[in-house]
Amino acid sequence: MGAWSAVILGNDTTCEIHERFLELYDLGENPDCIATIVLEEQKENLVYDRTNVWLGLALACWECKVLTTEIFEEVEKIVDTKEDIKYNEELDADAAFLKKREKVLEDFIVKIGKPKEKARARKKIPVQIESPYVSGMCLSYKNSSGKYIGIYLTESEHFKNRGQITFWFLDFELDTVPELSMYSNARLFGLKKLGPEWGKREYMGNVTDISYEKATKTDFFINVPKVLNVVGKLGVCNHAKLTNNFSSGFKNLNDSNDIIRALEQIRTEGKSKHAVSDLTLCQLLEKIQGEGL
Repeated sequence: MGAWSAVILGNDTTCEIHERFLELYDLGENPDCIATIVLEEQKENLVYDRTNVWLGLALACWECKVLTTEIFEEVEKIVDTKEDIKYNEELDADAAFLKKREKVLEDFIVKIGKPKEKARARKKIPVQIESPYVSGMCLSYKNSSGKYIGIYLTESEHFKNRGQITFWFLDFELDTVPELSMYSNARLFGLKKLGPEWGKREYMGNVTDISYEKATKTDFFINVPKVLNVVGKLGVCNHAKLTNNFSSGFKNLNDSNDIIRALEQIRTEGKSKHAVSDLTLCQLLEKIQGEGL
């Protein structure tokens, strides 16, 4: 699942379902048929992560005014039987998370129980544009102690007025600029091998992102390159075999020193919470191959 929040769209699966439904909707598919298409595509998740599939589907259907009685009743049953709460308990969610999640689910049923006044307008599918950053890049930054820190880009998505880079922190701290071989042999913080209940997903990592919107786009492309230096490129991840927990804290992109401080805060917190992985980055990429490996 890869949860980072108790809200409905606070996990990988629900976001995936919700985004896929809206993608098909925006592409012009008949709204009454999209739920069937999505459920057919999500057969595996319906076995291993079914509550989040139905929650994401119900939200998208409600937004587009095609929420059926059958889908509503399925979600209502999930909430009434506390199936989702029990599922999160099995994933070792703490009491505070479970309490918040239960309230979120109760409010969600009330929300979707009342038809939306107007269906979501179809949006033009954004076209990705080129950027200096691509998935698989190995970059470094120099922290306030003069140490060079390594990061590996898991994803890089850029559109006209928004975009982001997503990455793993690696375990080395060097006095000199790292060479690409350091990345191959580096290890991640908190990498977890997943069991068969996760289906095709084999590993869970911990990612951080730096994102921008129209108002911060210029700051991103001026200041992030001042911080992150490209060392080279390794293979890319197959995200069908991977899920990630998420952390972020970048509120100010107009100062490169603020970006470094935010990076170091997130990295330091991650180091304190998670052990380094048994696998090196190169070994992991061999197990979750994507295009270009």
